[in-house]
Amino acid sequence: MASEPSTAPSFSAGRNWAHRLNVAAAILVVLTLGGMLNYLAARHYARMPLSDQRRTQLSPQTLRVLRSLTNEVRGTIFFDARGQEELHGLTTALLREYNYANPKVVFKTVDPVRQPAKAELFLARYKLTGLKDKNFIHLDCGGRTKVIYESELSDYDLNAVLSGHDKEFHRIAFKGEMLFTTALFNLANPRQYKICFLQGHGEHDPDKTETPHGYGKFAAILAERSNARWEKLTLLGTNDIPADCQLLVIAGPRLPFETVELEKISRFLHQGGRLFALIGNLAYTGSRQTGLEKLLAESGIGVAANMVFDPKNSPTGNDLLTAGMNRAHPIMKALMSDDADLRLRLVLPRAVGKSTTTTNAGPDAPQVTVLATTSEAGTSASEIRDGVPYRNPYTDRTGVFPLMAAAEQGSVKGITTERGAMRLVVVGDSLGLDNELIDTAPANHYFAALAVDWLLDRPEVLLQGLLPRPLKEYRIIMTAGQQKVVAAILLAGLPGIVLLLGGLVWWRRRS
Repeated sequence: MASEPSTAPSFSAGRNWAHRLNVAAAILVVLTLGGMLNYLAARHYARMPLSDQRRTQLSPQTLRVLRSLTNEVRGTIFFDARGQEELHGLTTALLREYNYANPKVVFKTVDPVRQPAKAELFLARYKLTGLKDKNFIHLDCGGRTKVIYESELSDYDLNAVLSGHDKEFHRIAFKGEMLFTTALFNLANPRQYKICFLQGHGEHDPDKTETPHGYGKFAAILAERSNARWEKLTLLGTNDIPADCQLLVIAGPRLPFETVELEKISRFLHQGGRLFALIGNLAYTGSRQTGLEKLLAESGIGVAANMVFDPKNSPTGNDLLTAGMNRAHPIMKALMSDDADLRLRLVLPRAVGKSTTTTNAGPDAPQVTVLATTSEAGTSASEIRDGVPYRNPYTDRTGVFPLMAAAEQGSVKGITTERGAMRLVVVGDSLGLDNELIDTAPANHYFAALAVDWLLDRPEVLLQGLLPRPLKEYRIIMTAGQQKVVAAILLAGLPGIVLLLGGLVWWRRRS
Protein backbone atom coordinates (compact mmCIF):
# COMPACT_ATOMS: atom_id res chain seq x y z
CA MET A 1 0.00 0.00 0.00
CA ALA A 2 1.46 3.29 -1.08
CA SER A 3 2.22 5.75 1.63
CA GLU A 4 0.05 8.94 1.73
CA PRO A 5 1.84 12.15 0.75
CA SER A 6 2.73 14.35 3.67
CA THR A 7 1.15 17.89 3.79
CA ALA A 8 3.72 20.48 4.65
CA PRO A 9 2.60 23.92 5.86
CA SER A 10 2.49 26.65 3.14
CA PHE A 11 4.23 29.19 5.38
CA SER A 12 6.62 28.88 8.19
CA ALA A 13 5.65 30.05 11.65
CA GLY A 14 7.79 33.15 11.20
CA ARG A 15 5.98 34.15 7.99
CA ASN A 16 2.58 33.61 9.68
CA TRP A 17 3.54 35.98 12.47
CA ALA A 18 4.81 38.51 9.93
CA HIS A 19 1.44 38.49 8.13
CA ARG A 20 -0.38 38.87 11.41
CA LEU A 21 1.78 41.84 12.36
CA ASN A 22 1.17 43.45 8.92
CA VAL A 23 -2.61 43.06 9.31
CA ALA A 24 -2.48 44.47 12.83
CA ALA A 25 -0.36 47.40 11.66
CA ALA A 26 -2.75 48.08 8.76
CA ILE A 27 -5.73 48.03 11.14
CA LEU A 28 -3.89 50.38 13.51
CA VAL A 29 -3.09 52.79 10.66
CA VAL A 30 -6.72 52.79 9.48
CA LEU A 31 -7.96 53.43 13.01
CA THR A 32 -5.40 56.20 13.49
CA LEU A 33 -6.35 57.88 10.20
CA GLY A 34 -10.03 57.55 11.10
CA GLY A 35 -9.41 59.13 14.48
CA MET A 36 -7.40 61.98 12.94
CA LEU A 37 -10.10 62.63 10.34
CA ASN A 38 -12.80 62.66 13.01
CA TYR A 39 -10.71 65.01 15.14
CA LEU A 40 -10.21 67.43 12.24
CA ALA A 41 -13.81 67.13 11.08
CA ALA A 42 -15.09 68.01 14.56
CA ARG A 43 -13.14 71.29 14.47
CA HIS A 44 -13.04 72.14 10.77
CA TYR A 45 -16.29 71.30 9.05
CA ALA A 46 -18.59 72.77 6.46
CA ARG A 47 -22.38 72.61 6.60
CA MET A 48 -24.79 73.53 3.86
CA PRO A 49 -28.59 73.64 3.80
CA LEU A 50 -30.20 71.17 1.41
CA SER A 51 -33.81 72.22 2.00
CA ASP A 52 -35.61 75.29 0.69
CA GLN A 53 -37.13 75.70 4.18
CA ARG A 54 -35.00 78.50 5.72
CA ARG A 55 -36.56 78.38 9.16
CA THR A 56 -33.29 77.57 10.94
CA GLN A 57 -30.72 78.68 8.37
CA LEU A 58 -28.76 81.59 9.84
CA SER A 59 -28.64 84.86 7.93
CA PRO A 60 -25.33 86.60 7.15
CA GLN A 61 -26.25 89.30 9.67
CA THR A 62 -26.60 86.73 12.47
CA LEU A 63 -23.29 85.13 11.50
CA ARG A 64 -21.58 88.53 11.77
CA VAL A 65 -23.01 89.06 15.24
CA LEU A 66 -21.94 85.55 16.31
CA ARG A 67 -18.40 86.08 15.00
CA SER A 68 -18.14 89.23 17.13
CA LEU A 69 -18.99 87.39 20.37
CA THR A 70 -16.01 86.92 22.70
CA ASN A 71 -17.82 85.96 25.91
CA GLU A 72 -19.69 82.73 26.53
CA VAL A 73 -23.46 82.93 26.22
CA ARG A 74 -25.51 80.33 28.10
CA GLY A 75 -28.99 79.70 26.78
CA THR A 76 -31.72 77.75 28.53
CA ILE A 77 -34.85 76.49 26.78
CA PHE A 78 -37.33 76.35 29.68
CA PHE A 79 -40.20 74.58 27.96
CA ASP A 80 -43.06 72.21 28.56
CA ALA A 81 -43.26 70.99 24.98
CA ARG A 82 -46.65 69.30 25.27
CA GLY A 83 -48.90 70.97 22.71
CA GLN A 84 -46.02 73.10 21.41
CA GLU A 85 -43.88 70.43 19.77
CA GLU A 86 -43.37 72.41 16.56
CA LEU A 87 -42.29 75.60 18.33
CA HIS A 88 -40.02 73.70 20.71
CA GLY A 89 -38.42 71.87 17.77
CA LEU A 90 -37.84 75.10 15.81
CA THR A 91 -36.29 76.79 18.84
CA THR A 92 -33.99 73.88 19.65
CA ALA A 93 -32.87 73.47 16.04
CA LEU A 94 -32.17 77.20 15.71
CA LEU A 95 -30.08 77.42 18.87
CA ARG A 96 -28.19 74.35 17.72
CA GLU A 97 -27.26 76.32 14.57
CA TYR A 98 -26.03 79.18 16.79
CA ASN A 99 -23.81 76.70 18.63
CA TYR A 100 -22.46 75.30 15.36
CA ALA A 101 -21.61 78.83 14.19
CA ASN A 102 -19.97 79.81 17.50
CA PRO A 103 -19.25 77.19 20.21
CA LYS A 104 -19.31 79.99 22.81
CA VAL A 105 -23.10 79.92 22.48
CA VAL A 106 -24.15 76.91 24.56
CA PHE A 107 -27.64 75.92 25.53
CA LYS A 108 -29.54 73.33 27.52
CA THR A 109 -33.17 72.29 27.85
CA VAL A 110 -35.14 72.27 31.10
CA ASP A 111 -38.56 70.61 31.12
CA PRO A 112 -40.49 71.87 34.18
CA VAL A 113 -42.83 68.84 34.05
CA ARG A 114 -40.27 66.06 33.65
CA GLN A 115 -37.49 67.81 35.60
CA PRO A 116 -39.26 69.70 38.42
CA ALA A 117 -36.27 69.79 40.77
CA LYS A 118 -33.94 71.06 38.08
CA ALA A 119 -36.55 73.65 37.03
CA GLU A 120 -36.96 74.96 40.59
CA LEU A 121 -33.18 75.33 41.00
CA PHE A 122 -32.94 77.25 37.74
CA LEU A 123 -35.82 79.60 38.58
CA ALA A 124 -34.40 80.25 42.04
CA ARG A 125 -30.91 80.91 40.71
CA TYR A 126 -32.08 83.65 38.34
CA LYS A 127 -35.00 84.82 40.54
CA LEU A 128 -37.56 84.04 37.84
CA THR A 129 -40.35 82.61 39.96
CA GLY A 130 -42.74 85.43 39.04
CA LEU A 131 -42.58 85.15 35.24
CA LYS A 132 -45.83 85.60 33.37
CA ASP A 133 -45.32 82.67 30.94
CA LYS A 134 -44.33 79.13 31.82
CA ASN A 135 -42.37 78.64 28.55
CA PHE A 136 -39.44 80.90 27.73
CA ILE A 137 -35.83 81.08 26.52
CA HIS A 138 -33.29 82.55 28.93
CA LEU A 139 -29.98 84.01 27.72
CA ASP A 140 -27.07 84.83 30.05
CA CYS A 141 -23.96 86.70 28.90
CA GLY A 142 -21.54 87.59 31.66
CA GLY A 143 -24.34 88.08 34.18
CA ARG A 144 -26.49 90.17 31.83
CA THR A 145 -29.68 88.28 31.10
CA LYS A 146 -32.60 88.37 28.71
CA VAL A 147 -35.88 86.43 28.77
CA ILE A 148 -37.77 85.74 25.53
CA TYR A 149 -41.27 84.34 26.04
CA GLU A 150 -42.95 81.66 23.98
CA SER A 151 -45.68 84.11 22.96
CA GLU A 152 -43.08 86.36 21.30
CA LEU A 153 -41.70 83.67 19.01
CA SER A 154 -44.51 83.52 16.45
CA ASP A 155 -46.63 85.67 14.18
CA TYR A 156 -50.20 84.46 13.72
CA ASP A 157 -52.76 85.02 11.00
CA LEU A 158 -55.34 87.07 12.89
CA ASN A 159 -57.26 88.33 9.87
CA ALA A 160 -58.61 84.89 8.93
CA VAL A 161 -60.25 84.47 12.35
CA LEU A 162 -61.45 88.05 12.65
CA SER A 163 -63.04 87.89 9.20
CA GLY A 164 -64.76 84.58 10.01
CA HIS A 165 -62.93 82.54 7.36
CA ASP A 166 -61.26 80.33 9.95
CA LYS A 167 -61.82 79.28 13.55
CA GLU A 168 -58.19 78.69 14.48
CA PHE A 169 -55.16 80.97 14.71
CA HIS A 170 -52.41 79.66 12.43
CA ARG A 171 -48.73 80.32 12.97
CA ILE A 172 -47.44 82.03 9.81
CA ALA A 173 -43.92 83.06 10.84
CA PHE A 174 -41.18 82.13 13.32
CA LYS A 175 -39.39 85.09 14.94
CA GLY A 176 -36.67 83.16 16.74
CA GLU A 177 -33.63 84.42 14.82
CA MET A 178 -34.77 88.04 14.93
CA LEU A 179 -35.25 87.91 18.71
CA PHE A 180 -32.21 85.78 19.59
CA THR A 181 -29.71 87.71 17.46
CA THR A 182 -30.95 91.09 18.67
CA ALA A 183 -30.78 89.89 22.27
CA LEU A 184 -27.24 88.54 21.79
CA PHE A 185 -26.10 91.81 20.25
CA ASN A 186 -27.60 93.86 23.07
CA LEU A 187 -26.15 91.57 25.76
CA ALA A 188 -22.69 91.66 24.20
CA ASN A 189 -22.89 95.43 23.58
CA PRO A 190 -24.59 96.79 26.71
CA ARG A 191 -24.47 100.45 25.68
CA GLN A 192 -27.84 101.99 26.50
CA TYR A 193 -29.37 104.80 24.47
CA LYS A 194 -31.53 107.64 25.74
CA ILE A 195 -34.63 108.57 23.74
CA CYS A 196 -36.83 111.57 24.53
CA PHE A 197 -40.54 111.76 23.64
CA LEU A 198 -41.59 115.37 23.19
CA GLN A 199 -44.84 116.25 24.99
CA GLY A 200 -47.00 119.32 25.44
CA HIS A 201 -48.74 119.54 22.04
CA GLY A 202 -51.17 116.64 22.22
CA GLU A 203 -48.59 114.04 21.17
CA HIS A 204 -49.10 110.32 21.70
CA ASP A 205 -48.18 109.29 25.25
CA PRO A 206 -45.55 106.53 25.62
CA ASP A 207 -46.79 105.83 29.15
CA LYS A 208 -50.19 104.67 27.93
CA THR A 209 -50.29 100.99 27.02
CA GLU A 210 -54.02 100.28 27.18
CA THR A 211 -55.54 103.21 25.26
CA PRO A 212 -55.78 102.78 21.45
CA HIS A 213 -53.77 105.90 20.56
CA GLY A 214 -51.11 105.55 23.23
CA TYR A 215 -47.50 104.79 22.30
CA GLY A 216 -46.79 102.26 25.05
CA LYS A 217 -46.15 99.38 22.63
CA PHE A 218 -43.73 101.51 20.60
CA ALA A 219 -41.88 102.51 23.78
CA ALA A 220 -41.62 98.82 24.70
CA ILE A 221 -40.07 98.07 21.30
CA LEU A 222 -37.42 100.70 21.99
CA ALA A 223 -36.51 99.08 25.28
CA GLU A 224 -36.52 95.51 23.95
CA ARG A 225 -35.08 95.90 20.47
CA SER A 226 -32.83 98.97 20.65
CA ASN A 227 -31.65 98.64 24.27
CA ALA A 228 -32.95 102.14 24.96
CA ARG A 229 -34.39 103.92 27.96
CA TRP A 230 -36.86 106.67 27.30
CA GLU A 231 -38.32 109.65 29.06
CA LYS A 232 -40.91 112.31 28.34
CA LEU A 233 -39.70 115.84 27.63
CA THR A 234 -41.24 119.29 27.43
CA LEU A 235 -39.44 122.30 25.96
CA LEU A 236 -41.59 124.97 27.54
CA GLY A 237 -39.89 127.54 29.75
CA THR A 238 -36.17 127.09 30.24
CA ASN A 239 -36.14 123.36 29.47
CA ASP A 240 -33.78 122.27 26.72
CA ILE A 241 -33.08 118.95 25.01
CA PRO A 242 -30.67 117.04 27.33
CA ALA A 243 -27.11 116.66 26.15
CA ASP A 244 -27.32 112.87 26.55
CA CYS A 245 -30.47 112.56 24.40
CA GLN A 246 -29.51 110.48 21.35
CA LEU A 247 -32.93 110.58 19.69
CA LEU A 248 -35.91 112.94 19.86
CA VAL A 249 -39.33 111.48 18.99
CA ILE A 250 -42.16 113.83 18.03
CA ALA A 251 -45.28 111.69 17.57
CA GLY A 252 -48.46 113.29 16.27
CA PRO A 253 -48.44 116.86 17.63
CA ARG A 254 -51.87 118.51 17.34
CA LEU A 255 -51.12 121.99 18.74
CA PRO A 256 -48.72 124.63 17.36
CA PHE A 257 -45.18 124.87 18.71
CA GLU A 258 -43.87 127.99 20.37
CA THR A 259 -41.10 129.77 18.50
CA VAL A 260 -38.64 129.10 21.31
CA GLU A 261 -39.41 125.37 21.13
CA LEU A 262 -38.72 125.25 17.39
CA GLU A 263 -35.45 127.07 17.97
CA LYS A 264 -34.37 124.45 20.52
CA ILE A 265 -35.22 121.62 18.13
CA SER A 266 -33.37 123.36 15.29
CA ARG A 267 -30.30 123.82 17.48
CA PHE A 268 -30.47 120.14 18.48
CA LEU A 269 -30.48 119.10 14.81
CA HIS A 270 -27.63 121.41 13.85
CA GLN A 271 -25.57 119.82 16.63
CA GLY A 272 -25.95 116.44 14.93
CA GLY A 273 -29.19 115.42 16.63
CA ARG A 274 -31.45 112.60 15.49
CA LEU A 275 -35.20 113.13 15.00
CA PHE A 276 -38.05 110.67 14.42
CA ALA A 277 -41.05 112.79 13.45
CA LEU A 278 -44.48 111.24 12.92
CA ILE A 279 -46.84 113.86 11.52
CA GLY A 280 -50.48 113.74 12.56
CA ASN A 281 -52.98 113.74 9.69
CA LEU A 282 -55.05 116.89 9.22
CA ALA A 283 -58.26 115.25 10.46
CA TYR A 284 -56.38 114.28 13.64
CA THR A 285 -54.80 117.73 14.15
CA GLY A 286 -57.88 119.76 13.17
CA SER A 287 -56.28 121.10 9.97
CA ARG A 288 -53.76 123.11 12.01
CA GLN A 289 -50.16 123.58 10.94
CA THR A 290 -47.92 123.09 13.96
CA GLY A 291 -44.81 124.93 12.79
CA LEU A 292 -42.88 121.67 12.62
CA GLU A 293 -43.50 121.62 8.86
CA LYS A 294 -41.37 124.76 8.35
CA LEU A 295 -38.59 123.38 10.54
CA LEU A 296 -38.48 120.13 8.55
CA ALA A 297 -38.39 122.07 5.28
CA GLU A 298 -35.14 123.69 6.45
CA SER A 299 -33.70 120.16 6.64
CA GLY A 300 -34.88 119.32 3.13
CA ILE A 301 -38.07 117.39 3.96
CA GLY A 302 -41.41 118.78 2.81
CA VAL A 303 -44.73 117.97 4.51
CA ALA A 304 -47.78 118.73 2.37
CA ALA A 305 -51.01 120.21 3.72
CA ASN A 306 -53.15 117.36 2.42
CA MET A 307 -54.24 113.81 3.04
CA VAL A 308 -53.39 110.98 0.67
CA PHE A 309 -55.57 108.06 -0.43
CA ASP A 310 -54.78 105.00 -2.52
CA PRO A 311 -58.00 103.14 -3.47
CA LYS A 312 -56.05 100.23 -4.96
CA ASN A 313 -54.24 99.58 -1.67
CA SER A 314 -56.77 100.53 1.01
CA PRO A 315 -58.19 97.86 3.35
CA THR A 316 -60.82 100.17 4.90
CA GLY A 317 -60.97 103.34 2.79
CA ASN A 318 -59.28 105.71 5.24
CA ASP A 319 -56.01 103.81 5.39
CA LEU A 320 -53.54 102.58 2.81
CA LEU A 321 -50.73 100.08 2.37
CA THR A 322 -47.49 101.44 0.95
CA ALA A 323 -47.08 100.37 -2.67
CA GLY A 324 -43.57 101.56 -3.53
CA MET A 325 -40.65 100.76 -1.21
CA ASN A 326 -37.16 102.19 -1.72
CA ARG A 327 -34.79 99.26 -1.27
CA ALA A 328 -31.75 101.50 -1.71
CA HIS A 329 -32.06 102.92 1.82
CA PRO A 330 -30.76 100.77 4.72
CA ILE A 331 -34.08 100.89 6.59
CA MET A 332 -36.20 99.64 3.71
CA LYS A 333 -33.53 97.24 2.47
CA ALA A 334 -33.56 95.57 5.87
CA LEU A 335 -37.35 95.57 5.97
CA MET A 336 -37.70 94.02 2.53
CA SER A 337 -34.81 91.55 2.75
CA ASP A 338 -36.93 88.44 3.22
CA ASP A 339 -40.52 89.21 2.31
CA ALA A 340 -41.55 91.46 -0.56
CA ASP A 341 -45.13 91.60 0.74
CA LEU A 342 -44.26 93.53 3.91
CA ARG A 343 -46.01 96.88 3.51
CA LEU A 344 -46.71 99.59 6.04
CA ARG A 345 -50.24 100.54 6.99
CA LEU A 346 -50.88 104.29 7.36
CA VAL A 347 -54.09 106.18 8.20
CA LEU A 348 -54.96 109.29 6.16
CA PRO A 349 -51.26 110.14 5.74
CA ARG A 350 -49.88 113.44 4.53
CA ALA A 351 -47.46 113.49 1.62
CA VAL A 352 -43.85 113.63 2.87
CA GLY A 353 -40.92 113.94 0.48
CA LYS A 354 -38.20 116.28 -0.72
CA SER A 355 -38.95 119.90 0.06
CA THR A 356 -39.29 122.33 -2.82
CA THR A 357 -38.91 125.40 -0.58
CA THR A 358 -35.69 124.61 1.28
CA THR A 359 -33.23 127.49 1.55
CA ASN A 360 -30.24 125.19 2.01
CA ALA A 361 -29.18 123.91 -1.42
CA GLY A 362 -25.41 123.96 -0.93
CA PRO A 363 -23.01 121.01 -0.93
CA ASP A 364 -23.53 120.55 2.80
CA ALA A 365 -27.32 120.27 2.44
CA PRO A 366 -28.96 117.18 3.94
CA GLN A 367 -29.42 114.27 1.54
CA VAL A 368 -33.12 113.39 1.41
CA THR A 369 -34.38 109.94 0.39
CA VAL A 370 -38.02 109.00 -0.09
CA LEU A 371 -38.66 105.69 1.68
CA ALA A 372 -42.16 104.70 0.53
CA THR A 373 -44.86 105.90 -1.86
CA THR A 374 -48.39 105.19 -3.00
CA SER A 375 -49.24 103.50 -6.29
CA GLU A 376 -50.12 105.45 -9.45
CA ALA A 377 -53.72 105.45 -8.24
CA GLY A 378 -52.91 107.69 -5.28
CA THR A 379 -55.05 110.80 -4.80
CA SER A 380 -54.85 113.80 -2.48
CA ALA A 381 -57.48 115.77 -0.58
CA SER A 382 -56.59 119.19 0.78
CA GLU A 383 -59.97 120.36 2.07
CA ILE A 384 -61.18 119.32 5.52
CA ARG A 385 -64.77 119.97 6.59
CA ASP A 386 -65.75 118.94 10.12
CA GLY A 387 -62.88 116.47 10.18
CA VAL A 388 -63.88 114.88 6.86
CA PRO A 389 -61.54 115.19 3.85
CA TYR A 390 -62.95 116.40 0.55
CA ARG A 391 -61.16 116.20 -2.76
CA ASN A 392 -61.07 119.28 -4.95
CA PRO A 393 -60.78 118.12 -8.57
CA TYR A 394 -59.27 121.48 -9.59
CA THR A 395 -56.43 121.56 -7.07
CA ASP A 396 -55.88 117.97 -5.94
CA ARG A 397 -54.06 115.65 -8.28
CA THR A 398 -53.78 111.90 -8.89
CA GLY A 399 -50.52 109.96 -9.11
CA VAL A 400 -47.65 108.67 -6.99
CA PHE A 401 -47.27 110.42 -3.62
CA PRO A 402 -44.31 110.10 -1.22
CA LEU A 403 -45.36 109.02 2.26
CA MET A 404 -42.16 109.06 4.32
CA ALA A 405 -38.61 110.26 3.93
CA ALA A 406 -35.20 110.13 5.59
CA ALA A 407 -32.54 112.82 5.62
CA GLU A 408 -28.88 112.69 6.56
CA GLN A 409 -26.29 115.44 6.71
CA GLY A 410 -22.65 114.47 6.74
CA SER A 411 -20.08 116.22 8.87
CA VAL A 412 -19.11 119.69 7.69
CA LYS A 413 -15.38 120.22 7.19
CA GLY A 414 -13.84 122.05 10.12
CA ILE A 415 -16.91 121.63 12.34
CA THR A 416 -17.24 118.93 14.98
CA THR A 417 -20.74 118.32 16.34
CA GLU A 418 -21.50 116.87 19.75
CA ARG A 419 -23.75 114.07 18.53
CA GLY A 420 -22.37 113.25 15.08
CA ALA A 421 -24.17 113.65 11.75
CA MET A 422 -27.76 114.87 11.70
CA ARG A 423 -30.35 112.25 10.78
CA LEU A 424 -34.12 112.48 10.40
CA VAL A 425 -36.94 110.08 9.59
CA VAL A 426 -40.30 111.72 8.89
CA VAL A 427 -43.55 109.76 8.39
CA GLY A 428 -46.77 111.36 7.18
CA ASP A 429 -48.88 109.57 9.81
CA SER A 430 -48.59 108.90 13.54
CA LEU A 431 -51.54 106.52 14.04
CA GLY A 432 -49.72 103.66 12.28
CA LEU A 433 -47.46 103.20 15.32
CA ASP A 434 -50.07 103.60 18.06
CA ASN A 435 -51.15 100.73 20.30
CA GLU A 436 -54.10 99.88 18.08
CA LEU A 437 -52.31 99.57 14.75
CA ILE A 438 -48.61 98.92 15.33
CA ASP A 439 -49.10 95.13 15.30
CA THR A 440 -51.99 94.87 12.82
CA ALA A 441 -49.49 95.06 9.95
CA PRO A 442 -46.18 93.35 10.89
CA ALA A 443 -44.25 95.83 8.76
CA ASN A 444 -45.23 98.73 11.05
CA HIS A 445 -43.61 97.04 14.05
CA TYR A 446 -40.42 96.18 12.17
CA PHE A 447 -40.19 99.56 10.45
CA ALA A 448 -40.37 101.33 13.82
CA ALA A 449 -37.47 99.26 15.19
CA LEU A 450 -35.37 99.55 12.02
CA ALA A 451 -35.92 103.31 11.74
CA VAL A 452 -34.75 103.79 15.34
CA ASP A 453 -31.74 101.53 14.73
CA TRP A 454 -30.73 103.63 11.70
CA LEU A 455 -31.25 106.88 13.57
CA LEU A 456 -29.12 105.62 16.45
CA ASP A 457 -26.49 104.43 13.97
CA ARG A 458 -26.63 100.75 14.87
CA PRO A 459 -25.44 99.23 11.57
CA GLU A 460 -24.73 95.82 13.10
CA VAL A 461 -28.47 95.33 13.52
CA LEU A 462 -29.40 96.78 10.12
CA LEU A 463 -26.94 95.14 7.75
CA GLN A 464 -29.17 92.41 6.37
CA GLY A 465 -32.35 92.83 8.33
CA LEU A 466 -33.81 90.30 10.71
CA LEU A 467 -37.43 89.46 10.05
CA PRO A 468 -39.63 86.48 10.91
CA ARG A 469 -39.13 83.39 8.79
CA PRO A 470 -42.36 82.44 7.00
CA LEU A 471 -43.75 79.02 7.87
CA LYS A 472 -45.46 76.95 5.21
CA GLU A 473 -48.45 74.91 6.23
CA TYR A 474 -49.42 71.93 4.09
CA ARG A 475 -52.85 70.34 4.20
CA ILE A 476 -54.08 67.14 2.58
CA ILE A 477 -57.82 67.26 1.93
CA MET A 478 -59.49 63.91 1.17
CA THR A 479 -63.05 62.71 0.87
CA ALA A 480 -64.36 59.92 3.11
CA GLY A 481 -63.92 57.42 0.28
CA GLN A 482 -60.33 58.48 -0.35
CA GLN A 483 -59.57 58.16 3.35
CA LYS A 484 -60.88 54.56 3.31
CA VAL A 485 -58.68 53.74 0.31
CA VAL A 486 -55.57 55.20 2.00
CA ALA A 487 -56.38 53.35 5.24
CA ALA A 488 -56.79 50.06 3.32
CA ILE A 489 -53.44 50.57 1.59
CA LEU A 490 -51.62 51.36 4.83
CA LEU A 491 -53.29 48.72 6.99
CA ALA A 492 -53.71 45.86 4.51
CA GLY A 493 -51.93 46.60 1.24
CA LEU A 494 -48.41 47.28 2.48
CA PRO A 495 -48.35 44.44 5.04
CA GLY A 496 -49.87 42.13 2.39
CA ILE A 497 -47.08 42.95 -0.07
CA VAL A 498 -44.46 42.13 2.58
CA LEU A 499 -46.18 38.80 3.36
CA LEU A 500 -46.43 37.96 -0.34
CA LEU A 501 -42.73 38.61 -0.93
CA GLY A 502 -41.85 36.58 2.15
CA GLY A 503 -44.02 33.69 0.88
CA LEU A 504 -42.35 33.79 -2.55
CA VAL A 505 -38.90 33.65 -0.96
CA TRP A 506 -39.96 30.70 1.25
CA TRP A 507 -41.46 28.79 -1.73
CA ARG A 508 -38.34 29.40 -3.84
CA ARG A 509 -36.10 28.04 -1.10
CA ARG A 510 -38.32 24.98 -0.60
CA SER A 511 -38.16 24.13 -4.29
